[in-house]
Amino acid sequence: MSDGRYIFRDCVPDGAIDIANVQPGDIINRSWSFRVNSPPDLQSLLDSGGFDPRRILRGHDGELFDGDGNRLAEINTWQAQLNFTNTDYQPAGSEMVWAIPTSFTVTLTFTETVISDASLLQKLLVGIRNRQRPTFNFQGVIRTLAE
Repeated sequence: MSDGRYIFRDCVPDGAIDIANVQPGDIINRSWSFRVNSPPDLQSLLDSGGFDPRRILRGHDGELFDGDGNRLAEINTWQAQLNFTNTDYQPAGSEMVWAIPTSFTVTLTFTETVISDASLLQKLLVGIRNRQRPTFNFQGVIRTLAE
């Protein structure tokens, strides 16, 4: 079996982002949330239909890149959520109310972020100061057990 790979492009910071969460004697953890502005790309095993979730070895390998492809952070714990918005529609003469999909959003949440390039925070804070949000790209890998 091969690995499954998620690719998220055009990510922008969203919601609360911990720039510091410090407790004596603990590793500094930062929680990050991003909105993904391009549809997710599911590659390799995930889109082949042969993915067996019972054979997942680990799913914590993630990396955050800037728009130029420079690796900024390693993500040990991450979550991707697809959120749908529907509008109710009730056809004339029908008792059933249908849900009509109107939009969706994709949200990434990182809870263990090991920053490998200090420019990650710098790009974010300079962007805020200049009223420009930088965009990032994220790649997450789900590793599977060999048969």
